Amino acid sequence: MTESHVSIELQVNGQPYLFNVDASDGSSTELTNLVSGRSIGDTFSAGAVIQMARGAYCENFAPTGVRLLDQQGNVAYEFPVTRLESQNPGPMYPVGVNVALNYQLVVTTSASLA
Repeated sequence: MTESHVSIELQVNGQPYLFNVDASDGSSTELTNLVSGRSIGDTFSAGAVIQMARGAYCENFAPTGVRLLDQQGNVAYEFPVTRLESQNPGPMYPVGVNVALNYQLVVTTSASLA
């Protein structure tokens, strides 16, 4: 079993935030706030708007991207993945999605697409 480092930079209510995780391949893993160690739902428990994003960056493959799940576990937004081994980081891109208590940022990684 291998691990993949996954990170994403978000601009929320005008402020930058970085969420990351060292994910075990093949399992769904939640990204946490780099500074506080809290989930995205705990970080923005009073509600907020994700205005922009850069990333998500992944060492291996994340075929489904990084998913923002709402309180019911439904996909509220899917962030595309950039593999830094083969691509340069891109610019910030617009998102415009709400986030609140009990939301999660999750990723499922794989060492290969096979």
